[in-house]
Amino acid sequence: MPEAEPGQPGDIAVGSDGMVELRLSKFLALYDRDFGDDFLLITSERVRRGIRLVADIPQPVHEMKWTGPESRAPFVEQLREWRARERKASVLWIAEDLFEHLLDEDGEGVKLGAISYNSSEFTPLSLSQYLRIIAGTDYESELAVEGKMLSLMEDAEALVLATPALGTRCVFQHHEAEHWFSFHGPLRYGDQTVLPTGEISTLADGPGTYDRNSRLPIDGEIVIKGSPIIHRGDRSITAEHTADTYTRLAPIEDLPVVAHVRNGYIHDFTAPIPEAKRLRDTFRALVEAEPRYRKIHEFGFGTHPGCADRLRSNFHPNERWPGIHIGLGLGGYTPFHIDLALTEVEVLLDSAGAGMVPLYQTLGLRR
Repeated sequence: MPEAEPGQPGDIAVGSDGMVELRLSKFLALYDRDFGDDFLLITSERVRRGIRLVADIPQPVHEMKWTGPESRAPFVEQLREWRARERKASVLWIAEDLFEHLLDEDGEGVKLGAISYNSSEFTPLSLSQYLRIIAGTDYESELAVEGKMLSLMEDAEALVLATPALGTRCVFQHHEAEHWFSFHGPLRYGDQTVLPTGEISTLADGPGTYDRNSRLPIDGEIVIKGSPIIHRGDRSITAEHTADTYTRLAPIEDLPVVAHVRNGYIHDFTAPIPEAKRLRDTFRALVEAEPRYRKIHEFGFGTHPGCADRLRSNFHPNERWPGIHIGLGLGGYTPFHIDLALTEVEVLLDSAGAGMVPLYQTLGLRR
């Protein structure tokens, strides 16, 4: 059988031995068709036991074991050694730990992609899904979607978030948001990205900062139904606490709750159907226990068609699905950063000349 072309998903599945094949040539497109001089695979022990590595690329392939924060120093030292020899490197980091970005000077001449299992349990099945999404990404198309989305949003006066079935409407004055970020396209030298790509987002504050008084200009009612993605705030938060928080919010996969928002601040939650009353109470208890979750800290636009079929688990790529998500809290300031992928909300571009135009249908993205 011929090899899968670089950038195509091929057959990335869990084998009969319980391992996932990691064939490096399949990820050439992720690294902008240039692995540089050396390739470095960094894995935690359990992850490495679940991988069958196929090093079918011409570059030397090195491996490093990640055991926690103490592994950062030897990693950085290896990169410095290569840089001193004028060698460029591509790195794939997959570990059951919090991914922390390198300093800019340490990332010079490096392309770094990361898959973090800091907030969910590693399984070969979930890794195979990650790798299938990443290897199947069309990065040129992704960049084209990014450009078109930004152009459409630039021309729109506001974004309207509507759920006609429940009669809800919310307005986001997106031109007033200041802090925008994009995760699109292949990795280039100096890039450090949590995979998969495929998101544009705006935050109420600058990167890594949190002000309880800052706001995103969002007003109205938002239907919360879809997928919760729970990110541990730091290493002191236990896996058990993380799993419990996910389990408490997981009913939004089947039931809707309405968030009542004024100036980016959630004042209350209501149940639009009787079956959702318990879930409403869960959200009320969440923000009573930690009031900082009332602030919408992030508003994100997922653009990855490979993430359209969301998994019913605490799976990071669920927030890259072709639709919006809101983020509550921020690691280091709250126990969790909670992303809520919202599947029942239609995003409309409110333009004076064109009226209400559906964003995702215009982009040609399947939801």
